[in-house]
Amino acid sequence: MELIKIIDRLAEAYGPRGWWPLPSRAGREGRNDGGYLNAASAPIGPDAAGPDRDARRAARFEIAVGAVLAQNTAWRGASKAVAALASRALLSPAAIVGAELEGLEALIRPAGTYARKAVYLRTLAAAWPALDEGIPSRAELLALRGVGHETADCILCYCYGEPRFVADAYARRIGARCGAAPAGLGYEEMRRIAEAALPRDAAYLAEAHALLVEHAKRRCRAKPLCEACALERDCPTARATSRPNGRTT
Repeated sequence: MELIKIIDRLAEAYGPRGWWPLPSRAGREGRNDGGYLNAASAPIGPDAAGPDRDARRAARFEIAVGAVLAQNTAWRGASKAVAALASRALLSPAAIVGAELEGLEALIRPAGTYARKAVYLRTLAAAWPALDEGIPSRAELLALRGVGHETADCILCYCYGEPRFVADAYARRIGARCGAAPAGLGYEEMRRIAEAALPRDAAYLAEAHALLVEHAKRRCRAKPLCEACALERDCPTARATSRPNGRTT
């Protein structure tokens, strides 16, 4: 099953996902109570002339903070941590750099591994003003402590509108089960396959990532729920589960 067909089917099944969520703006600016856009996913993009320049900069930093906090945890916990930072006016680089480490750790506890992530946020915040003067390179982001390939690609795509596919564990799982990519691929291998197969458009790739995450949460779990899945009729794994003694991968 081709990856672009998978994305098309998921878009039909789930509708627009409205990523990246901004918990600090929940219920405002066209966002729902979770901070998701009431529309298709839309990267912020680099600075542009206009009165919303400061708001765009603030949104980019919040996305970067959220990407760090979402590492190895569910978005629910990361969202609570971002909202806690916002409630204490700690969603700016200067505020995070100046915050006491213990207080920072306490606020982001819902995101897990809070001691480590507090250090990562401090590192990100110290470097961010210079990085955000333009569009940072992937190498510059990867040089930061606590920023790996997935986090860097989230930042590049959702903050700056760079066409990057986020080849997270969900994308690799769905790709392998549907036959769009070999099983056992690493992050970079899956990213290259996806970027060759999908439109080189940041908004499309942002929505694709959000749709794959949604499908992995609802259906393509560690133990998949294949019956009535949007991909069932063309997915090799779903077909295997419908056979007697079929096994899932």
